[in-house]
Amino acid sequence: MSNKLHFVVAVLLISMAFLTTHSLAEDVSNEEQMVAVSYTEWESRRLQYLPKIVVVDMWAMWCVSCIERFPEMVKLHNTYKNQNVEFVSMNLDDREDAKSLQLAEVFLRKMNATFDHYRMDENLLHAFEKIDLIGIPAVLIYDNQGLEQYRLTGDNPNKQFTEKDVEEAISHLLKQI
Repeated sequence: MSNKLHFVVAVLLISMAFLTTHSLAEDVSNEEQMVAVSYTEWESRRLQYLPKIVVVDMWAMWCVSCIERFPEMVKLHNTYKNQNVEFVSMNLDDREDAKSLQLAEVFLRKMNATFDHYRMDENLLHAFEKIDLIGIPAVLIYDNQGLEQYRLTGDNPNKQFTEKDVEEAISHLLKQI
């Protein structure tokens, strides 16, 4: 019975990825929203948002849960955009996978995500090492001094973060300003 359940879940995830890919492929605009950055360039750019609180959503097209929760990040951005909080997305698709990068661009347009978007332009394994990530989705939240205060990840399968966790972290940091 357990093997059947695993099979059904796998088929559903593959189907969702397939449907997402095909529905996104319809938009073929060439306008790039994601700025390619090395890790060093990213650290420099991140500091340009100071003295705001910076919420960084780490995501990729191959991460089904990242795609599912991205609309909530857009919603949170709209809620906090006038409150000294800057939302930023960092795409972690393989820099050599042109199809995924194109789909990511289309996805951002379809989500109407009006905040800044970057993509890590480094070897994917090195990028994960430098950012100190085991996996995604992940949300890193920096205070108005540029110091990382929250690292919300799905590393622990028994404690997955939610958008409520993101909101609580932002609220806590806003009270400190």
